[in-house]
Parts: sequence; structure tokens; C-alpha cells
Amino acid sequence: MSVTIVSEPTTDKEPILKSAGYVYNFDRMAYYNRATRKAFSVEWVDDNRVEDLRRALDEPNDSDGWKVYAKPQPPQSVINEFLAEING
Repeated sequence: MSVTIVSEPTTDKEPILKSAGYVYNFDRMAYYNRATRKAFSVEWVDDNRVEDLRRALDEPNDSDGWKVYAKPQPPQSVINEFLAEING
């Protein structure tokens, strides 16, 4: 029996995220971009159409904080832990 470990999900949407400057976090299974202060869970990316992803990427983040796109939306404590990790 062989086991393959995939470090990143492979979808047709991954190149879109990478070209927009998003980095994949394996532990949290999410893409994030510090410059835009946005994060997308793999579930959200998988469950939405390419058009929805492009719209979300183009949508401005007018807040001082991060905008997290996730399905289901995790508890705020989980979001805070994730943001603490990626903000260093």
C-alpha cells in the first residue's frame, strides 16, 4: 500500500489564488494574502464557482482587519489563532 501526501490541494482555482499573491497554509488548509488581509478556506474555494472566487478576490477589504471566507464559518477563537500564526 502506498500513501501520497499532498501538501496543497490541486484544483483549477489554485492558479488563480497563487497569481493573486495567496499562499497556502497546510496546517489550516487555507489560502491567505497579507497585503489584501483576506483568507479563504479550502472548503470555501471548493464549494464556490470560479466566478465567485474572482468576485471575492476583487472585492475590496475596507476594514482594518482580515476578511475570512470559510464554510462553515469557524469560531472567532479559531480565526484569531490562525491570524496570530500568519501575522507572526
